[in-house]
Amino acid sequence: MTDPRYRDLLRAVAAFRHYDHPERMKLWEERFGFGIADIEQVFEAAAGGEPSLLPAAAPQRQTHPAGEYRADSIFLDLAAATAVQIAQQVRSRALSPLEVAKVFLGRIEAHRHLNAFITVDEGRVMEEAAALAKRIDSGEDIGPLAGVPLAIKDLMPVKGHLLTCGTKAIEPRVQSRDALCVARLRHAGALVLGTTNLHELAFGVTSANPHFGQVRNPRLPGHIPGGSSGGSAAALAAGLTALAIGTDTGGSIRQPAACVGVVGFKPSYGAVPAGDVAPLAWSLDHVGPMTRSVQDAALMFEVMAGLPLHSTLPREISMPPRIARPRQFFFDLLDDEVGAALEAAFATLSRAGADIAKADIPGIELAPGIQLITIGTEATQANGHLLRSRGEGLGEDVRVRLEIGQFYLAVDYVKAQQLRRQVRDSMLAAFGDADVMMVPAMPVLPPRSGTQTVSVAGKVLHVAPLLTRFTSPFNFCGFPAVSMPCTTPKSGTPINVQLVGRPGADAAVLTAAQWCERAFCA
Repeated sequence: MTDPRYRDLLRAVAAFRHYDHPERMKLWEERFGFGIADIEQVFEAAAGGEPSLLPAAAPQRQTHPAGEYRADSIFLDLAAATAVQIAQQVRSRALSPLEVAKVFLGRIEAHRHLNAFITVDEGRVMEEAAALAKRIDSGEDIGPLAGVPLAIKDLMPVKGHLLTCGTKAIEPRVQSRDALCVARLRHAGALVLGTTNLHELAFGVTSANPHFGQVRNPRLPGHIPGGSSGGSAAALAAGLTALAIGTDTGGSIRQPAACVGVVGFKPSYGAVPAGDVAPLAWSLDHVGPMTRSVQDAALMFEVMAGLPLHSTLPREISMPPRIARPRQFFFDLLDDEVGAALEAAFATLSRAGADIAKADIPGIELAPGIQLITIGTEATQANGHLLRSRGEGLGEDVRVRLEIGQFYLAVDYVKAQQLRRQVRDSMLAAFGDADVMMVPAMPVLPPRSGTQTVSVAGKVLHVAPLLTRFTSPFNFCGFPAVSMPCTTPKSGTPINVQLVGRPGADAAVLTAAQWCERAFCA
């Protein structure tokens, strides 16, 4: 960035906030400069009406009559089995939780090089597996996730485990209780394996953690696994767990899922309680499941959200979904291979019977600037105490991002929230009579580890806003969205699409996703 106006702004605000670090000015200028075009769009846009300070926490709609989810087949490889398959075998006593624990602990040990986990207490896992086995032997039905291995992003309390948030800037402490969503999964019979690595403070897209090591992509070695829930994604893709919890503030469930080719579901805002989770941006934070199948995602979501079991997916999906395809923004900046995969995915769904209609979303081009100002302001407010008191303990990329958050003015934040409401209303109108909207999960293939910028469609963009370009609009709108594989082309790189629904229509999104999953696999 060379414009002296912005340099003067950064210097003046830093001095005003008593954070005068002239030696860091060049870093601030560079990072601030990557987003300035998006920010200026917000400055120049006309805004009116009340600001949207929180997405609408809509009640859940379209639940189906309860009917237990059943696996289509018995697994041959436990490490690749779905949660539903494992639970069926455990509940029928064909498989013991102790066997499950031994297999997955062995795999975690054999794949330590992935840096997928931060804490794994083998003794505790075996004790909990033995307790589950004892309950089953006594005739107790321990729940729909009986003996299913679970990994939890290290951003929330897990009883008996250290909480680090992926940083050395806080003092880690062993937790005496579980976050509510973790407690619900335990109550449903899940077997907690440990806590997973992440981008520090959940504020980044690469999971290159300077304190606990770079999470490695098991599907595409040498390339990023995504972030911030990179450890959860890598653990799933490598067969180190069957279920994982992620959090999502700008795409941190769906983007890692796309980088490794698994399913990641960001529910409607507020559907899964996030009060126990370390905050990054209070109006954008979501908690949700990461799984190997849509059926597993539905079951895990029901448990985490406290919904009636087996009520999200119908027993049979009789009607193909109606799908809206936006004309602009989501298809403007696309890598050629991603673009070809998306066209092939739309063609596959159309041949299978889906009704696909194009839609316009006026104002959607403002989304990156709205997200940048919102997450920057809220993240710095949530973690500013670390910046001021333990800044030297933060990794360089996260420290710079938190520093940048100090430079947005109150008028910028409020205007971004006004525009946020306008874009949300525009997106709602774009659905028309469609059940879901389908867009790419990422504009490009997973970049190589260490990549700072990516060139696409003739533009050079910073990796963080580029990789969350198609996911973050659904955070500030609070819409449910699932990232799921649509193809694995000859290069071997998985490519995911996103299916998005209206607030509260989580069941509609998951139902459409299961129909699409079957169409893609046919």
